[in-house]
Amino acid sequence: MKLKGLIAVIALIFMGSCIYEDGPKLSLRSKTNRAVNVWYIDKVYEDGTDKTDAYKSAYVNYRLELNKDDSYELSYRPFNVGTYNEKGAWKFNGAKTEFIFTPSGTTQENRYKILRLKNSELWVSHVDNGKTIEIRLRD
Repeated sequence: MKLKGLIAVIALIFMGSCIYEDGPKLSLRSKTNRAVNVWYIDKVYEDGTDKTDAYKSAYVNYRLELNKDDSYELSYRPFNVGTYNEKGAWKFNGAKTEFIFTPSGTTQENRYKILRLKNSELWVSHVDNGKTIEIRLRD
């Protein structure tokens, strides 16, 4: 009987962890605990083409901090001129397949599909002007 219970628990862990296209297959940390971090741009692809250098030039010192209290802070230097700062609230959609960011003082929702959510890697995508943008972040 104990063996059947253990197998059921393991099956539930696997079923609950495999929702992202690029993994992980299994994680003992909750999705929220994996998301709460300070993230930096690692790679960026537009329709599959590497645009990392262009994005790192446009979003110099990009920093996204997701906090446990569901707040976020985004900052970067646009083309290394001036500073952009944004604060707001973040959450998962109901299925935890997307991040929803709502900047403070607005009702605007910016949605990003989660492709990978690991302790030190976060891959998201969204469509912008008909192009699929995949952003790979690291801690």
